[in-house]
Amino acid sequence: MREQMRVRVGVALMSLLGLIPAQAGDAWQKVSQQGALVVGLEGTFPPYSFRAAPNAELQGFEVDFGRMLAQQLGVKAQFKTIIWGQMLSSLKAGRVDVVVNQVVATTERSRNFDFSIPYTYTGLQMVVRKADQSRFRSAADLAGAHVGVGAGTNYEQWLRANVPQAHVHLYHDDLTKYDGLRRGEVNAIVINRLAAFNLMLSSHGELLAAGRMLAREDACVTMRKGNPRLLAEVNRAIGHLQRDGSLLALSRKWFKADIVSRPE
Repeated sequence: MREQMRVRVGVALMSLLGLIPAQAGDAWQKVSQQGALVVGLEGTFPPYSFRAAPNAELQGFEVDFGRMLAQQLGVKAQFKTIIWGQMLSSLKAGRVDVVVNQVVATTERSRNFDFSIPYTYTGLQMVVRKADQSRFRSAADLAGAHVGVGAGTNYEQWLRANVPQAHVHLYHDDLTKYDGLRRGEVNAIVINRLAAFNLMLSSHGELLAAGRMLAREDACVTMRKGNPRLLAEVNRAIGHLQRDGSLLALSRKWFKADIVSRPE
């Protein structure tokens, strides 16, 4: 019994000294010990996260938000860029502490992950080439069309559930998806509404939003399931950033609009 006690005390001391990692289930302890919040995001999703040039620093709304979030937690933000198809599996494997990448809490995802309170409120938007804008006015117009969406995203789920007659083309990053639309590989794409407006500007009117918002989506910070302390701390931090106006200022900086206040 005494020998078992010595082993437990030794392990606890080594963990406190950082000589062995925190238990896999205790994400808050890990974040506190390393003094950093490792944030997973795509880095190819303007204006949420992107690089102005291949070797430039990451920037964007979610990069700034990730830094603010970490500061509220009393640690630094470290960013890890991951393609969307590997994003949630990287989180599940512990390669990042949280994902900040416009992730929507679905029933299926909630089986494996915990979600914060929302930090943005936006929606799904059709984008088409300029010549096709009058052709696409509602979801019904996507029936029979070739439609591009991100593989494994809530956009794919929504499209398959609501427009089963659409011919779905899956893409693994946003830039390839946008190029697919430009080249005529697809007739339309379904993406985040604010990203659509940014795409309209960057394409100088070549690609345009079509019709009204298809569905609302609330983005949450995503964590591995079973980490109540980290979840509580992240929710506290988001609440503070909402109340003190920091999130609204960030929204106006990147979108010239309020995407962080809950719609009435």
